[in-house]
Amino acid sequence: MFVEIIPSILVKTKEEFEEKIKTAEEVAGVDRIHLDIADGSFVPNSTINGFNEITNVSTDIKIGVHLMVQKPENQIQRWLETDVDKFVVHVESTKRMEQIINDLKENDKIVGIALNPNTSIDDLADYIDEIDFVHFMTVDPGFYGSKFVPEVIEKIKDFHFYYSDVPIEVDGSVNPETIGLLAEAGVSKFIVGSYFWKSKNKKEALETLNKIIENK
Repeated sequence: MFVEIIPSILVKTKEEFEEKIKTAEEVAGVDRIHLDIADGSFVPNSTINGFNEITNVSTDIKIGVHLMVQKPENQIQRWLETDVDKFVVHVESTKRMEQIINDLKENDKIVGIALNPNTSIDDLADYIDEIDFVHFMTVDPGFYGSKFVPEVIEKIKDFHFYYSDVPIEVDGSVNPETIGLLAEAGVSKFIVGSYFWKSKNKKEALETLNKIIENK
């Protein structure tokens, strides 16, 4: 199982974005980040829109975006003008998921569908064969440091049982206390926010998480 631990970036200004990209690349040595985009409607928080910031930043890091926005289909063509290679779209945010997946896949993008903690895995059934991974929210989305929702672990186990060949990504309160449980449930991709950014030694923080997974 190929394991990925990916720092997330959730910011309100261009300066914050550039600072965090630089830290992730130069201090932590990561090669991919997960950029949260929030519109203040789908979730009660707003961030940079991301288009201009990504276009103008100088980095070798691969960037994936997590679209926590209503009607993401209205943004897809604009995103396709950027270097973003991976997209996470919420099943709760659109009635045009098929169209979104098709548009992204036609442009060779990596596509995942996100589920909020209270959303049933049944909502994925129509799209399973068309996507690259499933993204489970283990917190209510929109902010760093939200409370972990342990009930999602059982949902992840159920999904992994029925769709063992579909990679699972998790997002929310991933830290040394939770990552082992998530790995045992079948998760192979971990989005890490607060734990990473609050750690004094960020490279060591990622190594700590990796070691926990290796011992599972």
